[in-house]
Amino acid sequence: MITTRLRTLLVFPLAAALVAAAVGLPAAQTFDGEPDPQPASADLAIVGGLLIDGHEGPPLPGAVVLVEGDRIVAVGSRDELTVPDGAEVVDARGMTILPGLIDAHVHLDILGHSDYQHWHGRYRDGRYAEIMAVSTRQLLMSGVTTVVDLAGQPDALGEIKARIESGELAGPRIVASMGWITNWSDGQVARHHRRSHTVNVRTVDEARAAARTAIAQGAGIVKVHTGLTEAQLGAIREEADAAGIRITGHVGNRDDLLMRIRAGQDGIEHLGLGAGRGPAIAPDVLQGLVDEGTYVIPTLIQTAIQGRAVEWPDWRDNPRARALTPPDIWADIRRSIENPRRFGYFGGALRVRRIDEMGAKLRQLHDAGVRLLVGTDSGTPLNFHTDATWQEMDLMVSYGLSPMEVLAMATRRNAEYLGRGGELGTVTRGKLADLIVVDGNPLLSMRDLRHVVTVVKDGRVYTP
Repeated sequence: MITTRLRTLLVFPLAAALVAAAVGLPAAQTFDGEPDPQPASADLAIVGGLLIDGHEGPPLPGAVVLVEGDRIVAVGSRDELTVPDGAEVVDARGMTILPGLIDAHVHLDILGHSDYQHWHGRYRDGRYAEIMAVSTRQLLMSGVTTVVDLAGQPDALGEIKARIESGELAGPRIVASMGWITNWSDGQVARHHRRSHTVNVRTVDEARAAARTAIAQGAGIVKVHTGLTEAQLGAIREEADAAGIRITGHVGNRDDLLMRIRAGQDGIEHLGLGAGRGPAIAPDVLQGLVDEGTYVIPTLIQTAIQGRAVEWPDWRDNPRARALTPPDIWADIRRSIENPRRFGYFGGALRVRRIDEMGAKLRQLHDAGVRLLVGTDSGTPLNFHTDATWQEMDLMVSYGLSPMEVLAMATRRNAEYLGRGGELGTVTRGKLADLIVVDGNPLLSMRDLRHVVTVVKDGRVYTP
């Protein structure tokens, strides 16, 4: 809890001042609450690490987090809390304790392959669930305990969600869109690599019916793509509101973007923002995003990853992705990514100018007060689930956002966006026990998130 952290910082003022100075945070000034009470019992104790709890306050050195069942029952320092007899102990000394990461844009049906027509042709019939089982394991072992899937095949997603929730399969909790809704020409639908996931509508009634179907299939968010009219989007909006879930998705040109902001689309995926190439975002776009409280999920790494792979060819042999992928599937992926320069998917992302434009746009959004989240489009070519989230966060920091704020985006703010802020996103008494232990300190280097040594989801311990 925040109050426990503040009390500890008063007990150890020198340590608190040093930590605060190291990460550019103000030291605590006052204490106006009580620490968490000592529980009589606990199943799990995470002991001794630096706690970054998701609230964006100063971190707590030498923390203790106690878990019983699937809930956090106490958070404090080693001077405030003792480990109850019989509790399993995770030794976090010299490491960092964080809330489990949340990725607001993943694709569980793909694993980094570059040829979508080949991939979906080969794995569509009966193998999507197999692929999703690989994806979910990769994400969980990388410290991602909640994901938003934005296009998967509904039957396979339903199967994987049920297996994870029953404990049969190790994986993050899944918030799924169950495909997406669009209004495309017949030619566009025929050419699209995910046509089996696409619900194409022509009328307002069809748009409403598509939203109802997705929600009935278990959608926790609705994804919309391009081509929809304002009336169609309004009908989808009404159905999502009735179900208490959000709408997110792509946009077309600038007029389409402004229409979607007016119509109440909650999230905008990717950083193009309908404004074309160039580093500047139009003032009316920025103002509209701020006035309506629209979220933007930039997915920077989805654009930047091809350039990284060209600069660092050995990225194609990513050891984490390779280790967590069946050999025959990895061989198929590896053949497809032999020459990243040939990928049409990235649309010229190799150009340095375009990478620089992303940074300029991100800073404009941030400085204007637009609500930013962490999502990665993981699974797209070369964008391996094992590394996409930390890479996205590292890019955000490299473009000028503070490490503490980026960590909050990937935890508390993503949870609030999903309507799960009461259960997820911070290390707080009463919340679900989703935590990770990292060998390093992401406040000093976001790349330390590569070194996840322990994952706790719903109180269950996993060792990558």
